[in-house]
Amino acid sequence: MNQQKIFGQLTDTKVLLLFMLWSFFIQLFLSNDSPFFGLAHRIDSAWFYMEGKAFLYGLRPYVEFTDFKGPIIWLFYGIGWLISPLDYHGMYVVSGVLYAVTLFFNYKTANVFLQSEKRSLAATLPMIFVYFFPWFHFETRSEDLMLPFVAISLYALFKRLYAEERDDRADFMMLGGCFTVLVLMKYNVAAVQGVMILVALWDQYKHKRGLALPFGWMIIISVVIAAPFIIYFIATDTLGAFFHNYFVLAYETVTLENSDSPSYMQDLAGILADYRKIVFIVVVFVSGMLLSLKLKRYKYVPVAIAMLFIAMMTRHNVWNYYYGVCYTFVLYLFIVVLLAYNKQTRRVGYGLLTAYIILYCLYGNLIIGELRQNTIFTHNDDRVAFQEISDVMKDVDHPRLLSYECQEFGFGVMYGALPAGDQFAYPNGGTPPMIRDHRKILTDRKADFVVTYCRDDQPEKLKVLREIEAAGYELRLKRMYMNQPFYIYEKKK
Repeated sequence: MNQQKIFGQLTDTKVLLLFMLWSFFIQLFLSNDSPFFGLAHRIDSAWFYMEGKAFLYGLRPYVEFTDFKGPIIWLFYGIGWLISPLDYHGMYVVSGVLYAVTLFFNYKTANVFLQSEKRSLAATLPMIFVYFFPWFHFETRSEDLMLPFVAISLYALFKRLYAEERDDRADFMMLGGCFTVLVLMKYNVAAVQGVMILVALWDQYKHKRGLALPFGWMIIISVVIAAPFIIYFIATDTLGAFFHNYFVLAYETVTLENSDSPSYMQDLAGILADYRKIVFIVVVFVSGMLLSLKLKRYKYVPVAIAMLFIAMMTRHNVWNYYYGVCYTFVLYLFIVVLLAYNKQTRRVGYGLLTAYIILYCLYGNLIIGELRQNTIFTHNDDRVAFQEISDVMKDVDHPRLLSYECQEFGFGVMYGALPAGDQFAYPNGGTPPMIRDHRKILTDRKADFVVTYCRDDQPEKLKVLREIEAAGYELRLKRMYMNQPFYIYEKKK
């Protein structure tokens, strides 16, 4: 059986299965949630895992634990906790499925332009390495969890615009459903995805197709997705807290956290100061423009959407990983490469490009990157310190943990720790009431254990240690971890 015949027999089910296997295999080596990696060296993922666990354990969100993300992020992390409750391996499973879905819709999008299953596979398989590119990726964050919904939206829009395959019910349910999911994850990303919906509606109007049914399908799917969460919030008397924390305080904290860079010009200066951002933006922009040369209509929609996403992620860009949700637009590069190369040069040129990305990711993540320090084959002082700090909590069932004046680092994962209160870790950019709530957890002695860090050259932070002791906690252990002296205190009986 020749190769062309094999590819001719591809079905969506087979392709999805292939991407499922590919996703789980590659993430064994590149995701710190995989069984090949330990529990140490985490920040955001430890924070989200604590919240996801608390959510499905039964604590009330935005009241008994608080963050400024939407509940679907906690749901995904909660599912990971249910799968494997004392480590992050459940998130390896959740991410494996989500990345497989992302790759599947990347493949469907590539096929809109390439009109070849074989070439579309070639364009898509390396995307898993793009998603784990070490410039902006270190651990599973909300940006990773949002990728499938961006990928689905791109496919739903582009097949209408460029393949002229219009299925109003399926397309607008995909667009409206993804919009609703993104609203319940991180609403600034939903705002940009909403532009795709507007373009699809304009195309609908331009072709003299009715607008009532598309709006109807979007409303129906949005209600189906959002209703369970709204009902839950009403039943637990947390609806008001959800709206206030997620839609009001979230913006305030981002503004306060990034108070040194409030203007668009300063955000632009932040790009120019980092060559990685420049290279990434140039690659997406140039490949998007080259793709536009191949299009007969809506020529600049792909590059415009990509730039809108990048602009949104640049605004108040405190951390580079915000760009992670934009990685899907690197697909343009692979599509353009395969459109440009002829049959003789395509294999060599594309092969070299793919090999470079694979080797760079492996080199960046496993040889010089942060992940190298946290494999199950690695023994270092940080891993020992993490274990020793965590072990202090081993004799308490589901200990309540407060990360006082510091971030959540995941010390309680292996012993089922739960948040000690709403502001269970120090809120970056927190408003004065939030900071008061954070400190009140300590003074009310709601925590079984308190973790903090204080360097010897930070005499101004010594008061933090005194506050913990004055609240009725005794020091159990001090260890150096991630170049910081960490202290763990236990509540006195």
